[in-house]
Amino acid sequence: RHALRPTARAFLVMSDAPPPTGVPATTTTWEAPEGGEFNQPPSVRFAVLGDAFLDISVGPLDSIPVPGSDVEVELVSQHPGGSALNTAWHLAAQGVEASLFAAVGRDRGGKTLLDVLQSESNVKDPSATLAVLKYQPTATCVAMFGQGMDRTFISAPGAAKVATLAQLLPNGVDALDVTHVHIGGFYACPGVHGGLVSLVKKLRDRDIKVSMDPNFDPNGEWRSPAMRHVLRGESAVDLFMPSEVEACEITGRDTAEEALEALVGDDRSTSDAPVKLAVIKRGANGVLAGDCHGRRWSAPACTVSRVVDTNGAGDAFNAGFLRVWAQGGAVDEALRAGCASAAIAAQHTGAVGDWAPTALSVDAQAEAEYGEKQWWQKGILACMAPRKLA
Repeated sequence: RHALRPTARAFLVMSDAPPPTGVPATTTTWEAPEGGEFNQPPSVRFAVLGDAFLDISVGPLDSIPVPGSDVEVELVSQHPGGSALNTAWHLAAQGVEASLFAAVGRDRGGKTLLDVLQSESNVKDPSATLAVLKYQPTATCVAMFGQGMDRTFISAPGAAKVATLAQLLPNGVDALDVTHVHIGGFYACPGVHGGLVSLVKKLRDRDIKVSMDPNFDPNGEWRSPAMRHVLRGESAVDLFMPSEVEACEITGRDTAEEALEALVGDDRSTSDAPVKLAVIKRGANGVLAGDCHGRRWSAPACTVSRVVDTNGAGDAFNAGFLRVWAQGGAVDEALRAGCASAAIAAQHTGAVGDWAPTALSVDAQAEAEYGEKQWWQKGILACMAPRKLA
């Protein structure tokens, strides 16, 4: 039996706005291989475990302000954030059942996150899955952004830092009725590190896929025992999704290509098996991927009409990739969906919001960017080519 293959046809989708006058609206059809049967795509259910932050976005800035100065910016805004929260939000927006298991404080920030998750997102029943810690503040992050500077963060991890797996999963891992567990914000959540080996083993015994995005390590302790355990051996995750900087720091390599080989290739110093699949996000340089069987993939960055805020774009990529990959899609198809999801996210302020793209929008963006085009469509993309983001 053959599962349906989704295809999207569009002119050029750079946001969720309606297409220009005279341009056909995007349509999505389901196609089966020749001789195949029309079945529904496989149902997937995600538990996303990790960090939930209250983000304060500041920008746009040309550079980090000089100490003692007072700088006027266009925007200082408050948004939900954190790698796990962002990924769950985008997965749910793209029609995937996703629950968020994270910790907040019993404070105004925690109430704000819960209210927004319930009113603006499609994340499944956050009031039942968010752990509320009485004596810890909700994690907060100030994110400074602008085209003339690298993203800069100032974080107070609070509840995200101290929460344990027992607090995030009070009913135990066996109570999870899911097909996939994604761990977001590994370095922001050291309280869960001690239980990760047991968690991954139990999930794999139940044939539940495990993916992880480590995020940045503010302490510079990239190669901790907990990280080594999730990269090699019986507790290695199925899918590892670092940025280029994170991959190089974790592996001690100088380039993304070398880091990829270190993550999924043979290591003569040990017989422990590596992660099955690694995806390295490289911003404007696109993405690289490879598996433990020697296969390699890459995708160029997706065209962006106007970069507004790249905070959370990597988490949007995670959601686009995971949606396609978890439903049985090919890695190269999943890479394109991830890049398209990130491109849409980069055109909005904040990591998430009610603008979060649907699967239809993401697939249309991917088709517009990577699919076959008429000469005039190629010309439009060529004019926009200098602005790219993965």
